Amino acid sequence: MAQPECPADFRLPMQERPLFEDDEIVSLQSRAMAYLAADVPVHLRGPAGMGKTTLALRIAGRLGRPVSFLTGDRWLTREDLVGREIGRISRQTVDAYVSRVRRTETQERTDWQDAILADAMRLGHTLVYDEFTRAPPTANAVLLPVLEERVLVFHDARAGRQRLEAHPDFRMLLTSNPHEYVGVEHPPDALIDRVVTFDLDGMPAETESGIVAARTGLDRAKAAQLVTLVRSLRRILPGTPASLRTALLLGRLLAAQKVEVDARDSRFVQICVDVLRSRSVRGSGSADGFEAALKTALDGLRAGDAPASDAPMQVAS
Repeated sequence: MAQPECPADFRLPMQERPLFEDDEIVSLQSRAMAYLAADVPVHLRGPAGMGKTTLALRIAGRLGRPVSFLTGDRWLTREDLVGREIGRISRQTVDAYVSRVRRTETQERTDWQDAILADAMRLGHTLVYDEFTRAPPTANAVLLPVLEERVLVFHDARAGRQRLEAHPDFRMLLTSNPHEYVGVEHPPDALIDRVVTFDLDGMPAETESGIVAARTGLDRAKAAQLVTLVRSLRRILPGTPASLRTALLLGRLLAAQKVEVDARDSRFVQICVDVLRSRSVRGSGSADGFEAALKTALDGLRAGDAPASDAPMQVAS
């Protein structure tokens, strides 16, 4: 049976951007791609802001197939993954050829539209299901036979078929935050048993610096200073959700405004306050605590502290 052609407009636009790779990232990507090649789904799990989505999209892009992208949320339903009825067409034919005989024939047709999971399986896309644990278990239950048997089961007769077998090239990557995060559902063991999970607990400072430099255009030394600042603030104010994403945002703003990474420059300090205040106050609950913590972190930057080395990235499969 001939496989359907993949429409060009279904491909997720993959923005070209400089990518940073070190031995740790290369190793993780290589293992993930090997598991996907063996038709085993891959799950990237770790704290917010550390680059899980970017890494998943990078891996998916290197598989050489079109990429479909879905973000989980609490409003997601089974229909959003599988498909739904989008309308009905009714046609009535009246035969009055003989004047005293009237024959009426009515035909009805249901129009069904496949959703993103069904489309990706049918067309052989790589599906990146980002933050999948934010969707309710009732929606994600449909994934179990997909991950195990590569079969999507339709429970709605209006779909016109009972099951859909995946295209040979179909692959799936999942990402999630730890289950203790607000708004995150605990994934069922039956689902986790069907995937290889990489637990990403944090990257070395050197890796984060390389990513910031590659993504913002700052030189490596300045990127390292931003990473040091964010890590210092996180160490001084435990619970502060400042992350790699925060350092990237700082780097983008500084590069766009041509502001140096200099703790004596009032423009640099103001950008740091604008970006970091809301995150730090949200984590510590105290504006005064943030002011003192930022001053301490900036003092350390002036003194030329070495990049703070949190625990290295732990990868478990």
